[in-house]
Amino acid sequence: MTLSTLALLRGRTLAREGGKLLVRPAPSPEEARGLAPLKRPLLALLEEGGTIQGDDLLGSLHLLAALLAAKEGIPPMTWATFYYQGRPEPERVLVPGPNLLPSLLWRARNLPEPRRVHLAATDGGLILDLEAPLEAFLRVEGSGLEVYAWPEERMREYLQAAALGREPRPVVLELGGRAFRTLSWPEPIFTPLYGPQVELAEA
Repeated sequence: MTLSTLALLRGRTLAREGGKLLVRPAPSPEEARGLAPLKRPLLALLEEGGTIQGDDLLGSLHLLAALLAAKEGIPPMTWATFYYQGRPEPERVLVPGPNLLPSLLWRARNLPEPRRVHLAATDGGLILDLEAPLEAFLRVEGSGLEVYAWPEERMREYLQAAALGREPRPVVLELGGRAFRTLSWPEPIFTPLYGPQVELAEA
């Protein structure tokens, strides 16, 4: 799943009725295939009879963090860190697994929009880091799963550093409107001065 997948929610109303997810207007067959990975996590966010606008979901880092956490698997315990404009220090709380989604949904309803949300499982199984504007997406597989959605400039800086200092990992990257899968850090293809070209397969 990438930012392109999330973009399929734009302009749509999502509802839970009879334990089923209803999407209006109805997606095309191709769009429905793209949305399929989001069905279970969307149902986890919605109460029976509840609705949410896709645009509202995409505009809330609290809600997006809840959606992605539900998709990737809720850890038993999570350190949740929230960065709010105008606050000198981030807010960091330890959240048990059953409370993670309710906590994020409550924050979406009652607190200002954060500029960044960082979730880290205490067992190292999941890191989820969202920072607005969401311009680039990176999913890294290893002993744990890492999911990043960041401004493009920050992503490029991270990829440059990772290519120099981290072991190769299977990654999915969306940057500059293109999505790739690769078994190594894909930084050189975007900044050739840092090394040889890396062969990447479109996701």
